[in-house]
Amino acid sequence: MEQIIFKSATEIVRQIKEQEISCVEVAKQFLAQIKTHNTAINAITDLRAEDEILKEAKVKDSAIKEGKTLGVLHGLPITVKDTYQVKGLISSNGNPQLKANIAVSDAELVKRLKVAGAIIIGKTNLALYALDWQSTNKWFGQTNNPYNLKHVVGGSSGGSAAALASGFSPLELGTDAGGSIRVPAHFCGVCGLRTTESALPLRGNMVTPDSLRIGRYLTCNGPMARNVDDLILMMDVLSAANQQFSENPPVNLKQYEFIEGASLKVAYSETIDNVELDTEYRKIYMDFIHKLKRTNNAELTKTQPMYNSDQLISLWGKVAGFDFGVALKSIPFKGLIASLFIKSKYKDKQWAKAMGAGASITPRKYADALEEKDNVSDSFTAFFNKYDVWITPVSADKAFKHQKPGIPFLINGKKVPYTKAFIPFNFPTTIPGHPILVIPIGQTKSGLPVGIQIHAQKWHDFKLLLLGKELEKLTQGFVIPKMFN
Repeated sequence: MEQIIFKSATEIVRQIKEQEISCVEVAKQFLAQIKTHNTAINAITDLRAEDEILKEAKVKDSAIKEGKTLGVLHGLPITVKDTYQVKGLISSNGNPQLKANIAVSDAELVKRLKVAGAIIIGKTNLALYALDWQSTNKWFGQTNNPYNLKHVVGGSSGGSAAALASGFSPLELGTDAGGSIRVPAHFCGVCGLRTTESALPLRGNMVTPDSLRIGRYLTCNGPMARNVDDLILMMDVLSAANQQFSENPPVNLKQYEFIEGASLKVAYSETIDNVELDTEYRKIYMDFIHKLKRTNNAELTKTQPMYNSDQLISLWGKVAGFDFGVALKSIPFKGLIASLFIKSKYKDKQWAKAMGAGASITPRKYADALEEKDNVSDSFTAFFNKYDVWITPVSADKAFKHQKPGIPFLINGKKVPYTKAFIPFNFPTTIPGHPILVIPIGQTKSGLPVGIQIHAQKWHDFKLLLLGKELEKLTQGFVIPKMFN
């Protein structure tokens, strides 16, 4: 049987619809890959029973033979991050109190995937409380990087990125509030899109039973895949011009186009906040920038939006801390608890102070924070009226070795605080709510992949993806980990 687990989702669906391969054969191959390698990778946290999956695949095969109308993802087995509700599967959100919580309904985006014909086969691992740049928790365990099992996969959508890189799934559904799609994509050599804030519904994501819905700001969901074409395929399913929920504006994301070969105004930064990049990552990153400079249709300028990073990091903490406080319900000293949790786990006083303030924030100060957020967004909107994209590194380094959160890194022989390697590259750019695409651009000498962030104007998600396809041509793209060759 022809191996298809590392083929693109687009190609697999084509082969299914043209009856070159059956849905049952496809499902069996992905299940076999999971059975063989998930013990080492530990990306899949909850897997549906094999007989259930194959039964659904048989129904999909029958639909093809009967000439029925087929969805965009007909017969494609995929996994989703363990923050999304999938009926009948565990939905923990990274919360130890929910480690055995079985969802009784599907998240809205999961429904859309199913309507498009996808077969949801399982859930993928994440960080404790979905709040770290590695994916480890005490009940599901540690997820390992398929390029080197001693290294992390990023977080909190780390299981998602690892599943893609390991051939467990051709598509993934992730979330990002502070780099949770971006860092895992960077560490695992895959692609990920943090969508425009409120472009896609969050209903059914990060649900705590008998609690209010939180995460209305900062958190964005988005597709993850091994190439940009597959991100486009998935976004076709996830997005809708006619939104059914009031919090999602009825914006047709496809109205903004990028014409192949059109001139491109590119802003770029060699780093952010003067954080020193790992020498090897910096070389790969700057080689990509120089390659882009040599293209005929790109005009590059070393510049970036004007903002105060400390201000935006504190603002991120206040907004996220507010949600943390809501989740703690009526527990006294919520601000102190939030502050102590961040300070003790991540050793970051600035972030801890902001989270503590947010958890106990007054209505007036919370309104002030949201108004401040709007002003920042306006500033970034003005910047992207001048430039098509802004390209930046994703973090200070490639995937690091497994370690406890909060322990400083040694980058180029210098100590770098744990959060300093990530927060400057991810928290401030979360505030404006614009779409951000990550694509792989190469590998280090030791075989660890690295990527770039490509930022664009709000609502220009599809334009960004089309533009990303052009930039992807300058790279080798996804490289199958050697352990699977």
